[in-house]
Amino acid sequence: MWALRTFLIIVLIILVVGFAIYNSEEKVSVNLYGTEYIEVPMIFVGFWALVIGMILSFVLGVSYYFKMHSELRSLKKENKKLMDEVTALRNLPLEETEEKET
Repeated sequence: MWALRTFLIIVLIILVVGFAIYNSEEKVSVNLYGTEYIEVPMIFVGFWALVIGMILSFVLGVSYYFKMHSELRSLKKENKKLMDEVTALRNLPLEETEEKET
């Protein structure tokens, strides 16, 4: 599994470097919420798009992690409560038989 992950990382790095090399001279115009930037290098735009995407993915991943962690905690609490109830129900007939025998 580690070999496949390493291979995919190498391929991704090659693609990013290749994209950067082939588009190093390309200039684009960018319009961000009414502000227009003219003659911006395409690699600069691609880099910042990648950085913003990574940050957004990180924030979404962390929020999903905390959501799952809190759900797991509540399910563990509910499981303990149900196990205590099952234990009490298992002990209930034993207590009744002891009372009837005396």
